[in-house]
This record gives sequence, structure tokens and C-alpha cells, in this order.
Amino acid sequence: MKKVLMMAPMGSVHRRFNNANIEALRQLRCEIHLLANFEKGRGSEQQNPVFARKCENEGIIVHSLPFVRASLFGNLGLVKHIRELLQQENFDLVHAHTETGGLLLRLSLGTSHNSRYVYTPHGMSFYKGAPLKARLLFKPIEKWICGAMDANLGMNMEEFDVLTRWNKASANYVHGIGLNVERFKGTEKSKSEIRNELGISDDAILICSVGELDDNKNHSIVVRTIAELHNQKIYYIICGVGPNHDSLTELAIQSGLQDHIILAGYRKDIPDILHASDLFVFPSFHEGLPVSLMEAMASGLPVICSEIRGNVDLVKNGVNGLLFSPDNYSQLSKAIAQILSDKKRMAEMGAQNSRDVENYSYSVVVEELKQIYQKNLV
Repeated sequence: MKKVLMMAPMGSVHRRFNNANIEALRQLRCEIHLLANFEKGRGSEQQNPVFARKCENEGIIVHSLPFVRASLFGNLGLVKHIRELLQQENFDLVHAHTETGGLLLRLSLGTSHNSRYVYTPHGMSFYKGAPLKARLLFKPIEKWICGAMDANLGMNMEEFDVLTRWNKASANYVHGIGLNVERFKGTEKSKSEIRNELGISDDAILICSVGELDDNKNHSIVVRTIAELHNQKIYYIICGVGPNHDSLTELAIQSGLQDHIILAGYRKDIPDILHASDLFVFPSFHEGLPVSLMEAMASGLPVICSEIRGNVDLVKNGVNGLLFSPDNYSQLSKAIAQILSDKKRMAEMGAQNSRDVENYSYSVVVEELKQIYQKNLV
């Protein structure tokens, strides 16, 4: 039985993004090990201990180290412990996730080793339009990490193109993390029932966004744009938590939209919310390959999203949605007005999204990962 380690700084990375990887390795009958910080934290880290226990109950071996979240260099003190784990377990394959995970793996490698190494960045920091500091600092680090790997996995075309330029032989394209498409194709409740629970009338226009309430997700541009449209039928629901909750609440009040902006917090019923919505808007400044956008597509919604890496893999302007510059209010305002004025086109875009997102389904991604793992487990 082949022994495989998947490592990431935080347990939430495995829980949210690596289920298809785990399933692929399970189908290949591997002994699966997970390394991360599995202690209970805030936000998305609250479920870490529960997820760790679930994995252990399923026969997965869990290793926990006190990684720090969102810190590329703040975890360097753990290199010694990672190196000891690699030497002790003698894994056949190690798969690192995120830039932090990739850097720590690269630093932990000895001069001689028999393992094979795989790396998934989940969104490189030197994306198109990134600050100069990020491009100057992170690009050489990423290139150094990728140079030591037997396989590098890109989940959007911009990253895959970079990986191909660096080392074509090790570059692989994977259609995201694997979406449970069936979960978003329908709900037990009717659209009217869901709207009634949300306090939204059947004849209202409900725009939805899903994502953390932070500067990158850029929800404020949607609030400001709705204020400029002066359409009392439009309501905007945002599902997510984060540091910008209070500022968004204040912005809604200042814009006179306090009764039209719904900060719904963390929701377990995202399929219901999407089913009750008319339009999905995704205004982020940067993404890898956004799951929430794919979920909206699977729900059959027309979408308006920022013209950035990852989004442009999923949305073709004028075909299954509309694109806009994430800092351009005028473009977003025109896009919302345009798409809401043509119900037939909205329905066509939604239907196209339902078809297109099948390429990113869980079963497709599991098969892609199995092929990559099989190639590197010889």
C-alpha cells in the first residue's frame, strides 16, 4: 500500500478544498496522511477538530502542527518538525497545498529522497494586476518551489500557463476542487417559501453574493451600484462573515438601503439562497478558481463577475454572464441594468451555466487527480 501525505497550513484547506484529492487517493487504496493545524480557530477554522475526528474515523492518519494562518514566513520554525515527519514516515508521495504549504515542503526536503512531490498553489500571489511587491517577492519563491516538484497543479488557466512556461513536463491542469453539482440543481423548498423566510417578496429582484466580508471580495461596489440604480425592487443578500460586516452595514444605512441589503452571515443553506435568487454577482479583486461562482452556475443563475483570473475561466462575456472591471462602478451598473432588462437572456445564460459547470464536477476532478497520482506513485 502506497503511503501519501497531504500537507497544508490549516485544517480548513483540507476540509474545504481537498475532498476530491482524498477520494482519489482512497480509490487508489493509499494510506492517507493529513498534516495541518487542526486546532479550533476562528471563522473557517472552527470545524477543524470535528473534521480531524471524522478523518480518523475513516482511517485517515492526522498529524497536527501549530501552523499560523495566512503567513508565508511565520511558519518557518516548523520546518524541523516537518522534516522529521518526512524522514520518519518515508512517504511515497507528498502533496503540498497553498503557497505556505509549498514553501514549507520545499524547505523541508533533504539532499536525497525517494518520495515524489506534488504542489497545488490554490492561487499564486503574483496574479495579473497584483502589487509590484507581490510580483517581485513571490514569483521567484513560487518558481523555486515548483522547480523541486514532480508535478505542479494549476486550477485556472493563468496559473497553468505560468507552470507550463516554467516546466512543461511537470505542469498539470485540474478543473478546480470538484463541485457537487447535484447539490445545487434543486431544493426541497419552493422559491416562494425560501423568499418568505428571508422576508423577500416574490416580485422583488434578488441579487446574491457569497464570500467572506473582506476588502478582496469587494461587496461594497455592489451596494454602491445598487444605490445608484434607484430601483426599489432590488434586494441584495450577502452570505458570509468577515471584518467588513460593520462597514457594509454602515454603507447600507448611508445609502438608504438598510432595508434592501441583507448580511446573512454564515449559511448552511446556500443552495436554497441561490435557488431563491435572480442574479449572482461576484466582484472580487482576485481569485484562484472560485467555488461560490461555480455553485451559482450549477444553480442555473446568470452571473456578473469581475474580469480576473479564475472568473474568466468560467464566464465568457455575453455568453453565460457579463464581466466588469472590479473597480468600475459604471461597468457594473450597466451590466446589472442590461441583464435584468432581458428575462429571456437571463434564462439562456443560466441554462448555459448549468451545462458548462459539469466540466468542474466532483467526478471529473477525482478522475483527473487519480491520473496524476497514478503517474507519480510508480
